[in-house]
Amino acid sequence: MATVYRARDAQLRRDVAIKVMFPHLARKPEVARRFQREARAAAGLEHPNILRVYDVGGGKVAGRAADEPPYIVMELVRGHSLRDLVEATGPMLAEVVACVGAVLCDALAVAHAAGVIHRDVKPGNVLVAEDGRLLLADFGVARVEDDDSLVTRTGALLGTPSFMSPEQAHGDALDGRSDVYSVGATLYQLATGSLPFAGSTAVVVAAISRGEYTEPLRRRPQLGAELSRLIERLMHREPDQRPASAAAAAAVLREAAAAAGFAEPREELGAYFADPAGFEAARRPLVAARCLARARARRRQARAAARDRPGRSRARARARPRRGPRAGRRARGGGRASSLAVAGGGRARGRGGGRRRPVPRRRRRRRDPRGRRRDARLRDGGDGDAGRAMATVDAATAVDAAVVVPDAAVAMVTPIDAGPTRRRDAGPVARPDAAAPLPPIDAAPPAVVPDAGVIDAAPARATLAVEMDAWCDLSIDGVDEGRADRKRRYPVDAGRHVVVCSQGRGMPEWRGEVTVAAGGHEVVRGSLLGKVAVTVTVTGGDAVRIDGTRHGNGAEVALRPGRYKVEVLSGSRVVDTAYVSVPRGARCTLRDRPDLGCF
Repeated sequence: MATVYRARDAQLRRDVAIKVMFPHLARKPEVARRFQREARAAAGLEHPNILRVYDVGGGKVAGRAADEPPYIVMELVRGHSLRDLVEATGPMLAEVVACVGAVLCDALAVAHAAGVIHRDVKPGNVLVAEDGRLLLADFGVARVEDDDSLVTRTGALLGTPSFMSPEQAHGDALDGRSDVYSVGATLYQLATGSLPFAGSTAVVVAAISRGEYTEPLRRRPQLGAELSRLIERLMHREPDQRPASAAAAAAVLREAAAAAGFAEPREELGAYFADPAGFEAARRPLVAARCLARARARRRQARAAARDRPGRSRARARARPRRGPRAGRRARGGGRASSLAVAGGGRARGRGGGRRRPVPRRRRRRRDPRGRRRDARLRDGGDGDAGRAMATVDAATAVDAAVVVPDAAVAMVTPIDAGPTRRRDAGPVARPDAAAPLPPIDAAPPAVVPDAGVIDAAPARATLAVEMDAWCDLSIDGVDEGRADRKRRYPVDAGRHVVVCSQGRGMPEWRGEVTVAAGGHEVVRGSLLGKVAVTVTVTGGDAVRIDGTRHGNGAEVALRPGRYKVEVLSGSRVVDTAYVSVPRGARCTLRDRPDLGCF
């Protein structure tokens, strides 16, 4: 809705950013009011993590049109957004993600206390300043409690679909918990590198309503179960199941970061943004050590419970003896009577007349309603700390091969019941040949040659960029990638790929094929918009120059919808100049009265 310029404040002698609304939007009263409301909403908020607004002007002054379009003068941030960072460097460390969430919730708590609901929290609206500060920006679709303009009424669908709460997607009444949901969706992308929901707006809204998204832990196991559960709680479909306020969410996220030894989130983020790679390389071993300590503590508790379990089982069996046709199947279950003993009163005999050795029953692999395997989680205490520690150590050693965490493999691989087990009636146990020599202790391990028929080589990777002249929903080889983004590089396998960019059923669609070499990068360019017949009719001159090309008065020019630099010429002299937006449609007329534009 606007263009942002870097400018110099001549009075205060400082660089600022000026957001100037497009002229064709400034003529729409409702849009202009929303633009002005952004300035009012942000100017009244004082917080170190909210972008500061210095001045506002333009538009209608005292009921009459001003000479310039509406504008906002803001703090200039020389940096980038969190979306740019995660797309360039990949997912963040889990504790860093928790720190980001705590800082954002602190800023939102101040906004909510002032009666402002942001409604568009997402990584693209969180800026990183040069000093490492996070700044929440773009209150353009904020809802102000004392504002009764059309765009804030219930039922208006404003915001970015993939980060909307269910109540916002339905157009229902909102409170601060809607922003808490959007913070959870923001942390989802920062932690996994993927959007929680992708596809067309209708598909995304339907998925948000059902609460159907891939769990963060399944997308990226290095994230850890604790933060994954926190993100799921923030993104709960029911507002009552989320933290009651942004302040409560900030407290929970701070606790998660502190559990890994992190200090105040603002200080940690300042160090992280100064050198992300160095920060993670230094912190990963510490995070892994903490995870291992928690996993070992839970493992000791699980072992103690496992040792006590047989005694409790026998006590329950004596108190409540089991009767019925299946009671005799307990011969191999750790102290259970066999069917022969129940029927004849004697002792159960195995092959050869001796007592049959009890064989433990095989543990069945059970799945919870969400499809995760429970036995692996029970092994490390239920929180996935051991698995995350292994993944964290692997990532740390990839950065620095000298990083070593003692006993990491033993703590994570050894199950609770480490004794040997056999299948029922598996026959005699094979024993090693005593005559075979054993290798010396310090001998080098034998080389392992993978079986080419079992282990496949990983496919070569490449990247794609998609540049279209209009918004569209992108799919590559039938896989939805969400809204097409010019700045994003899409990872693909080397080879030929089918790229489809569509605006929905019955709307324009572009389809093409591209071949990418291994390790290469290709840019796919296409057009979804038809050309517009532009008729030049200016009264203040005899010709115009559109993006450097001269056209006489009365000429008809075929242009694609978009913005062009237009200069009105009288002979060789430039009379007027402006950036003109050519709207969609069959034709428009380029005029210089009352304003220079295409109508």
